[in-house]
Amino acid sequence: MKLVYKATTLEGANEIKTLLESAGIPASISNSNFASLNLFFIPHSLGIFIYDPSQYQDAIALIHNQNYIVHNPIDVDAFYNSLNTKQSTKSAYKTMNDFIFGMIAFGFICGLLIYVLS
Repeated sequence: MKLVYKATTLEGANEIKTLLESAGIPASISNSNFASLNLFFIPHSLGIFIYDPSQYQDAIALIHNQNYIVHNPIDVDAFYNSLNTKQSTKSAYKTMNDFIFGMIAFGFICGLLIYVLS
């Protein structure tokens, strides 16, 4: 991921993100959860990052000129579906590994108890 813009409001960050994504550049906003919980109105910056560093020049040009034509747009919906699938697969493997580790630990503790009590 590569930083392409810093916004001071969540609305401004969402506008830039929408601009990028509508042109085929998948983007993410950092600190967006903090911004929605900012009860004390402390100034902060929200970073807009793009996923594909090869689109950096296009992203910068688009931010400065909304009529700019992106040279290598990506199907944003397909990108996010692919990203969600990868994250789901990682999550499933992590859950499976945690379960196996838990079963091994449980077996070890049971074996230790049997050994101590016998």
